[in-house]
Amino acid sequence: MLLSIGDQVRAGTYTFHSRFKRVVNFEHRGRLISVVGAAAGPGPLNIVLRGLRFTQAQGHAEPAPSILKGLHHSAQGWIAPPYPGDPTLGKGPRKAPNPERVESRHPFGSLLQVSLSTVLFEGRCYPFTAGHRYDSTLDCQVEDLRRFQRNLSALAESLKAAAPPKSLAFLLDGKRRKHFRGGFERAFAGQITRGVHQVFHGRLLQGIRQLKGCGPGLTPAGDDFIAGLLIGLHLTGKLRGQDSQPTADAVFRAARGENIFSNTFLDLARRGLLFGRMKDLIMALTAGNQTAVRQAARKIYTVGETSGADLATGLFMTLQSAL
Repeated sequence: MLLSIGDQVRAGTYTFHSRFKRVVNFEHRGRLISVVGAAAGPGPLNIVLRGLRFTQAQGHAEPAPSILKGLHHSAQGWIAPPYPGDPTLGKGPRKAPNPERVESRHPFGSLLQVSLSTVLFEGRCYPFTAGHRYDSTLDCQVEDLRRFQRNLSALAESLKAAAPPKSLAFLLDGKRRKHFRGGFERAFAGQITRGVHQVFHGRLLQGIRQLKGCGPGLTPAGDDFIAGLLIGLHLTGKLRGQDSQPTADAVFRAARGENIFSNTFLDLARRGLLFGRMKDLIMALTAGNQTAVRQAARKIYTVGETSGADLATGLFMTLQSAL
């Protein structure tokens, strides 16, 4: 059964792109669509199916998926080779490492077909109506500025206390830098710190270029932070009644690279199109209380290994700088 389909999923035929734990990605002209199970939740480019089952490697606990990007930050899977004209993969690896032996059930030629009322996946037809469309847009306002400030403080405290050890929450609590021990990790933390300092001290685009692609994996932590910043810009513009889109577009152009995963979630963030758990967090910040903020933040932290916390850190620092 189809539970939801993102409002940015367009009708068309999509070619298999990659398979990770609990996520199958399809692509058409640089645009990714993710087929996920119910645990992942809704997103602007997610097709959520009930009962979707993926084989789990024995001896490995399966982590929560990254909803926004369609993959877990440390998950390994199979990636289709780029076809001619693919603008995102460039000369990158044709196949990601697969130490957990997560086998792909999808040959590289598999297709996902989406019409105006059905999804065809693995030979099965899933009908849907307008009621299945997930609304990823944000419609909110801050009626009580002091409550909003208290809620932001609750998010900061939650990040310091409960974010994963190697997340970018060290930007809010210097004691957390003790978790970055090796030479690469210390260099990574140093570059992130320099980039963030530039962003919030008058050299926005220079800082974005420092953060771009910073960190290991297919979707680096620096890109997660930038996505949080873009969401923060969008929210700040709505709250102030100002047009933040030109700034967001400039940030996106500076951050865009050759990684289709990063490009996809950065593009969604610059347009203020949110996955379910991020939307819940923002609603808690703008209309909820501190308890609601802490609950929503804990759910965000389950997104990827550190991705959710890195997003939340970028969001918090951007909103805080605007007050």
